[in-house]
Amino acid sequence: MKKISILVFCCAIVTMSLAQGVFFNAGLGYAFPVAGQSLDGAGTPYNGTLNNTTQAYSIKSASFSSGMQAKVGFGYMANKNVGVLLDASIGLLTKKYKATIDGVTFGSGSSTYPGSVTLEEQAILPMIIMPSLVMQSDGKKWGVYSRFGVALPLNTHILLDQIQTNAPGTGATSVDDFTMTIKSSFSLGFTGAAGVRYKISDRLSLWGEVSGLSLSVYIKQSELTAITHNGQSYSTSAVSGNHVVNYSKNVTVDSAGANLPAYSIPFSNMAVNFGISLSLGHHSRRGHTEAAKTEKTGKSERPKPSRFK
Repeated sequence: MKKISILVFCCAIVTMSLAQGVFFNAGLGYAFPVAGQSLDGAGTPYNGTLNNTTQAYSIKSASFSSGMQAKVGFGYMANKNVGVLLDASIGLLTKKYKATIDGVTFGSGSSTYPGSVTLEEQAILPMIIMPSLVMQSDGKKWGVYSRFGVALPLNTHILLDQIQTNAPGTGATSVDDFTMTIKSSFSLGFTGAAGVRYKISDRLSLWGEVSGLSLSVYIKQSELTAITHNGQSYSTSAVSGNHVVNYSKNVTVDSAGANLPAYSIPFSNMAVNFGISLSLGHHSRRGHTEAAKTEKTGKSERPKPSRFK
């Protein structure tokens, strides 16, 4: 509900500015990971390796907003130098992260065997709304600009595959894949960018920028949605235990493990973006006023002749 209210408020601001003229931005870019939290709540790397036997870690940067992204947005310039922008970043080809844990023991009692667990995680079409303040120079062809504002995550769902494999020498290879969907709570982040703009015409411009996003979200829920054994699908009812686990910052952990403390998931990045900007409004307030007078009187104003030669 909070996400919807914020989005409606931002859209209302843009709609009010339509009467005075807006511009439309569209572009593509690539985001590079800037890791915040690098381990999950169980101390497992988001990206890298862990050997349980020797407690040896090899951790790499990870951000679930990294990869190819689309940028779309509407903006309104109050004057030549200051305006506002309602921008959206949509992950098109997000990066899949992989963590391998060796030295894991499966089974129970006398029926145990060693193996490894591979975790593969990827955000599914992440979407982040970014209301920003824009400041720009007023060049005839070239101009520079900067923007800064807040980041409002609308979709940060992650698909997690937990793949369990027995170790060599323990019999025929057995691969169990448990697929889970991870949902997160709403979190507030920050965003900023600096770029250049080249004006092709009064209506069309090209732009390029370097942007930064600072955002971490807290896990809210994980749900088991699919199971395969050696490539064959099975119903999730074939597995005992909790199919849904809830996470919270204020929680009492139960013996069944259905309620656990929340931990943060990194979505921060640095990105390079390129695109076009299309002006949908009037060229200037003076031009709009003169056009209105012409339409009303049927003739345009001409300068009055001087009495002095």
